[in-house]
Amino acid sequence: MVTSTDYAHPFRPAPVRLLNRLGRAGAYVGRSDRLDAEALRDAARRKTRLSDFGDDGHAEALEVLVTSINTEARLSAAGRLIQKSRLTDALVQRLRIQDLVTRHPEIENIDLGTIILITGLQRTGTTLLQRLLCSHPQIRGITGAEALVPVATGETAERSERSRRWRAMLAQRTVSYLAPDFQAIHPVGHDQAEEDVLLLDLNFMSQTAEATMTVPGYSRWLECQDHTQNYEFFRRVLQVLAWQRPTGAWVLKTPHHLEHLDAFCTVFGSATVVQAHRDPRVTLASFCSMVAHGHGIFSDSVNAAEIGRHWCRKTQRMVQRAMQVRAGSPARQFVDVSYYDLIADPINEVRRICEAAGVGFDSVAERDAEQFMAANRQNRFGTHDYRLEDFGLTEQGIDETFAAYREAYAIPFEDDRHQSASVYAPPSPSAEGEEPAAEGQPERGIGDRGFVGALATAVRDLRNPAAPDIEPVPDDVRIDGETCLVTGANSGLGRSAAIELARRGGRMILACRPGHDGVVEEIKRESGSVSVELIDVDLADLRSVHRCCDELRDRGVRIDIALMNAGLMTPAARRSAQGYDEMFAVHFLANRVMIDRWLSDGVVVPAIPGGDPPRIVFVSSEAHRSSAAIDFDRLGEFAPYGMKDSMRHYGLSKLALCTYATELSRRLNRPGEGGDGVGDPEHHEGEVAVHALCPGGVATNITRGAPAPLRSVVDPLLRLFFRSPDDAVEPIVWLCCAPEAGSSTGLYLHLMHRKQVSESAADTANGAKLWEASQAMVEQSRGSQ
Repeated sequence: MVTSTDYAHPFRPAPVRLLNRLGRAGAYVGRSDRLDAEALRDAARRKTRLSDFGDDGHAEALEVLVTSINTEARLSAAGRLIQKSRLTDALVQRLRIQDLVTRHPEIENIDLGTIILITGLQRTGTTLLQRLLCSHPQIRGITGAEALVPVATGETAERSERSRRWRAMLAQRTVSYLAPDFQAIHPVGHDQAEEDVLLLDLNFMSQTAEATMTVPGYSRWLECQDHTQNYEFFRRVLQVLAWQRPTGAWVLKTPHHLEHLDAFCTVFGSATVVQAHRDPRVTLASFCSMVAHGHGIFSDSVNAAEIGRHWCRKTQRMVQRAMQVRAGSPARQFVDVSYYDLIADPINEVRRICEAAGVGFDSVAERDAEQFMAANRQNRFGTHDYRLEDFGLTEQGIDETFAAYREAYAIPFEDDRHQSASVYAPPSPSAEGEEPAAEGQPERGIGDRGFVGALATAVRDLRNPAAPDIEPVPDDVRIDGETCLVTGANSGLGRSAAIELARRGGRMILACRPGHDGVVEEIKRESGSVSVELIDVDLADLRSVHRCCDELRDRGVRIDIALMNAGLMTPAARRSAQGYDEMFAVHFLANRVMIDRWLSDGVVVPAIPGGDPPRIVFVSSEAHRSSAAIDFDRLGEFAPYGMKDSMRHYGLSKLALCTYATELSRRLNRPGEGGDGVGDPEHHEGEVAVHALCPGGVATNITRGAPAPLRSVVDPLLRLFFRSPDDAVEPIVWLCCAPEAGSSTGLYLHLMHRKQVSESAADTANGAKLWEASQAMVEQSRGSQ
């Protein structure tokens, strides 16, 4: 496929042509579809139920941009709808970012580590450099999904990431539908590193508007602004992303930064700046073609000559400002990369950049870079066709405009000036975003081993649940005066459970990661109870677990009900503070250490025969049934894995939790008459009631970032099939409050149905092996306090 050069007549799918005609007819009869900044803010508030957009100058930028769109952009009806959606989504993300940082102020103290900035004129090979560097195991970029949705919503990490990926895949497919040529010009992938200018879009101060619309008034205003505050906001968004997915080194990339290196270097003073260079005759022609195709998505009136004039002046300004900044900066901070050297020996150029940034480039990094190049050949999605003359530009004019720049960096003239500028294209993701199982590996069915399988299973279970064999706990069942500790009580199920237990009279201790002081007043207000307090604990750090246990012991706390709710699902392998796999550490080991301490410190006191036993309730998952067997010789050992394997490791950590819960119940409780304790959970002479549960699927606004027509269809389905945290809390409340659960042990609930844990979790030999293998970890953790 060769891209079109008929810029005045953009491609239009038939439904879009019809929509645009209807829009023109509406304008003819006086119907206004002007954008309004305050209406956009109101829409974002309604979607999020938040109100704090932050105070960093974005409001003025939004007003200027909206005015320019309304008066200058000549948008089609479809273009106006898309821009309205984009601006609203940006405001939604601002609200969520501000809310997240307010709730987690530690985010603003995150050290971003090593930063490599790749910039240069458009179409100079910056995308190839960026994605080559991202193949390095120690370096991360910003994926297309993260750039579009920096803060996703969801009750679990899995659902948040699923929502983010879906939004990015939808955006990618929308662009391919509206402009099929665009993938040949700038290949995009939701899981590939993408332009971080999309993060600056959230502050409404970026070149994106100029690259997609005719907005000269906005462009003039933007060039007169101090962008330091803009880059401070950019740094905050990077910290938010680092909080979600930590890294030691970043690679950032967008030509936008070339115009504002002064502000960038003020905020990111120690960054290594890589500037790519190529013959401006080629880069400007290629970029103007990309801009023209972009304008064609949003407008039926594309003026190629207007685009040529604007971007010839703009790119000259960019290189001139960059040269001025570099003249007053240390030379060692900058690395120049010739496009022609990059094409001739990409591995060497990447090695050179890593050395300048202080990042090692060993044989593994070299192998990964070579594999990336082999998998990504040029023109995979078609050939990009472009000519200077299509935009009213001439070679002589370009040579005169960029003479000083060409001389400063010894940029040669390309012999073949009419050629493809698509350096490479990333692998095309499959329609489902899943990879086939490797040869010799077990196939993954509709169970809980993969994201899609887990989601499908949750839907199936909620649509066709087993008949409930327990009833919700009546409102008049009280736990007055009983001390209840809930881990992870700041959000989701833990928060809903804490409110319900407090409402029933429990004296609440909310065990949360630091930074959640406000949750105490929230739960007091919503439950009507004043007996709510907070204790800090980070379950991913066993030192924090021991400090929490020390505080409980020193205060003389006696826990009657312990709800071990806290959990997470990381999108890729992460180490805990002690070097274990983080999901293993949080789901199993922290609980193991904490309960061992409570029993030895007298914080949990087993009941005497005939007394009311304390209860320990673990929130687990049906994913434990799909897990491979526990390797007791390598228990908790950290091993790298990516997103496609994270669900498998999540299930493994939940298998460890269920196995531990079963073994703990067995060890703490004597068999009753006619039963053997765990084998007969209906009757025991209990000392401690130990139970576990899977709450099933919980509703989340997974399509919040999707276009309104899609949301109107999908959101009602999710509300139909999934439950809110307040509804999903029922089995937790039953195990914590129901008298029957206090006189039994070893129960496992899935929704409101009794089940047995998996055979592996119930196996007494596995329980003994897990206990023995983890005992050394418990003892070692005591020594690291």
